[in-house]
Amino acid sequence: MDIKHMKYFVEVVNQQGMTNASKSLYIAQPTISKAIKDIEKELNMPLFDRSKRQLVLTDAGSVFYHKSKEILSLYKDLPKEINSLLGLETGHISIGLSAVMNMNKFIHILGEFHQQYPNVTYNLVENGGKMIEHQLINDEIDIGITTLPVDQSIFHSLPLYQEELKLVLNKEHRLAQYQQVKMSMLKDEDFILFNEDFYLNDKIIEAAKNAGYIPNTISKISQWNFIENLLNAHLGVSILPENIVGLLNSDFKNITLEDPGMSWELGVIWKRDKYLSYATRQWIDFMKQRL
Repeated sequence: MDIKHMKYFVEVVNQQGMTNASKSLYIAQPTISKAIKDIEKELNMPLFDRSKRQLVLTDAGSVFYHKSKEILSLYKDLPKEINSLLGLETGHISIGLSAVMNMNKFIHILGEFHQQYPNVTYNLVENGGKMIEHQLINDEIDIGITTLPVDQSIFHSLPLYQEELKLVLNKEHRLAQYQQVKMSMLKDEDFILFNEDFYLNDKIIEAAKNAGYIPNTISKISQWNFIENLLNAHLGVSILPENIVGLLNSDFKNITLEDPGMSWELGVIWKRDKYLSYATRQWIDFMKQRL
């Protein structure tokens, strides 16, 4: 049994079958089939319940799957650890970014970091907080920038900054005359919210429930810049972080929400027990100094 055998097995489970795994790995299906039979022969127990029509792991198969993922992750990180020992300022960082953050500010900081570490490369993935956590757990990204707090039993976290959440509406809206409003005053409003993948969505719904109602959501989005068009069309109101409000054009009014808890904290998170490369650790320190 070797790393290749484990890689084949994990991909079969992830792809829910040998046919899809064969396509994903660009490996002939008989080769994958033989590798799995070799593993089962060495372990002297089946990894799949072949009495089922769909792919189902046995208890041994489930244990072997999770342990194989751990081993593959360690194997993947081995070159990074060696490079760190040698002090090489190179590497690759895969970053999950909250779609509800000031991307211009982030890109500017990234540009400064690139000037200092020109040999580091990046993969940037924009998502909601829940998806970022999922990607970290599955080792699809190295670090994430998302809403705090997070589950400390799963993730390490580093706070970056806090900001208020603001009510945003068209200047012609009936509430545009106010400097401050309470969530209870928005009971009859139509809300433009982010989709369920975003913790901001949960926070707004919880605040509305505490005020005695469930918000009437007329649109769910995954990109904050769509909000401008929806607000222009008088489709409703929205609640956004202060940084994002500053990026909107001047046709909108932003109003302070009096309710306690209408703020949020953004931070860097990464999976516990996961090795972070030298480049990734430098990036975290660099960003914290500038945010």
